[in-house]
Amino acid sequence: MNTSVKSNERVLRIAVGWGAAVLLLLAWQLATARSQSLFFPTPLEIFDDLRERWFSDGLSGGIVTDAFFVDITPSLERLLLGLLIAWSIGTTLGVLLGRVPVVAHTVEPILHFMRALPGPVLLPLALVLVGTGTTMRVSLIAFGAVWPVLFNTYSAVRRVPEGYVETARVARVSRVRVLFQVILPSAGSGIFAGIRISTSLGIILLIASELVAASDGIGFGLTQAQRSFQFLPMWSFIVALSLLGYLSNLVLTGIESGVLRWHRLHMSVQD
Repeated sequence: MNTSVKSNERVLRIAVGWGAAVLLLLAWQLATARSQSLFFPTPLEIFDDLRERWFSDGLSGGIVTDAFFVDITPSLERLLLGLLIAWSIGTTLGVLLGRVPVVAHTVEPILHFMRALPGPVLLPLALVLVGTGTTMRVSLIAFGAVWPVLFNTYSAVRRVPEGYVETARVARVSRVRVLFQVILPSAGSGIFAGIRISTSLGIILLIASELVAASDGIGFGLTQAQRSFQFLPMWSFIVALSLLGYLSNLVLTGIESGVLRWHRLHMSVQD
């Protein structure tokens, strides 16, 4: 009964969310169609331009157009690589700080100082030290996106009940198995929260890096459209960026739900 109620509540939330989105698009369509402003095209015009620009080849042409591999693919590759680096470093250091208090007390002030540095501010320095290629953009994404994962992992690992770890040690479980079967699963919710925040920051840093000295990517296309006063393509790039953020969050939420299903079942039993 409880499961059925929760399922109905979830369906209701989804329906309300999509209903609000449809109403917003409808209001946007009506308002822009009446004004006929060059600066604000209608949603139908934007989605038609988006389809023609990146998805007009059909099944015979591979679905996506050649422009997709210039405007979208480079950004996806940079974002994914930068985030993977940030997640790996952030999770590793977060576990280390959470399990070794001496190390945490030593380096935590330095880490807080580095976290306070906004990623876009470091862009001129990155251009000088690394250059204008993909390495610079990936490095900037990794630097800015690592902090939410690191500190969320650190905080989540510290909150793991010590009784769990002691019980595993009494059972003569190896340290590697304790890490992967006790500590990381218990801290999983906090780690995934940091990953979702870092993804949002990564997208912001991706666009910031592609606004300067770039030759491809979403940020570059957005800048070119803005400079040439092509407002419809500019909105297409903005919508593409929004879809990237939405789909990224959707994928991460699905992965988190699958990986941490046991945790939710445990919490529901306790409730």
